[in-house]
Amino acid sequence: MSAIEYALLAALAADAGDSVSAREHIARAQQHTRTYARRERQVVEIAALAVTGQAIRAAGLALEHVREFPSDGELLTRLAPPDVDYRPGG
Repeated sequence: MSAIEYALLAALAADAGDSVSAREHIARAQQHTRTYARRERQVVEIAALAVTGQAIRAAGLALEHVREFPSDGELLTRLAPPDVDYRPGG
């Protein structure tokens, strides 16, 4: 399983109110990102911020990230705080 898949699982667990599983998934994602490219590390960091209740920081990093990696907009709508549209043109 990739770091981004673990980050998505963390976001789903957090949305379901399961903070223990969310943190476990984020920990696994962070372990995997040590060898991944910056893009994947940033996606995992955005998810980690969102899961730990740091929505403003997650949204800010997500907006910066999508400027550099516009194709990640749809992915970020699943990971970062829901009140911002991260898709290009959104």
